[in-house]
Amino acid sequence: MFPKFLLKKKYKEFILLYVLLLIVVTVFIQRPIFIYIIKPDYLQNFSSSNFLAITEIMNTLLDVNIAIIIPFAYRFVNIWQRTNQKTVELEKRHLEHLKDDEFIYLKVEKSLQKVFIKDIIFIESLKNYIKIRTIEKEIVVYKGLSAIEKILPQNKFLRVHRSFIVALKFIDSFSPSKLLLKKHSIPIGRKYKQHVKEVLGYF
Repeated sequence: MFPKFLLKKKYKEFILLYVLLLIVVTVFIQRPIFIYIIKPDYLQNFSSSNFLAITEIMNTLLDVNIAIIIPFAYRFVNIWQRTNQKTVELEKRHLEHLKDDEFIYLKVEKSLQKVFIKDIIFIESLKNYIKIRTIEKEIVVYKGLSAIEKILPQNKFLRVHRSFIVALKFIDSFSPSKLLLKKHSIPIGRKYKQHVKEVLGYF
């Protein structure tokens, strides 16, 4: 009850029910147990004015309050942690969704052309130019392969050759010497073979 009311921001209801719970537990449970069970057997020298003595009831309220708060606090922290974890996971999924809509502008002739990162299959170096193969078309851009490698997400693209960068999600099959992406055969350079092997996990 405690965590649910707070999580739903029903603060008034929580305070009212919590105070009511304290009174009920103190007057009808804790106080009778102390007066009729604990005091006669274990505290025979303890003097009490009457059953409803205000000072003793207040002390009992404090004891009950502490006894209730500890498990409630523990339960609340657990629920808060689970809720926070779910929030983090949702934010992560949201960010991943946003990343799918990432794009870059590339200079093609005299204009800038938008290219969605999720559509890039591979990029090939052509000396001073690069050829970007997307799902729908090929784009030739005056840019170096190393320069575009720096702006691509490292968790989505892999340099496999001095002349090729490939999108991991489009790799259909691979061997120690080449990869197949959408019917395009891409060689694996000797310099990059060990890194490719570690990323793709082949032996």
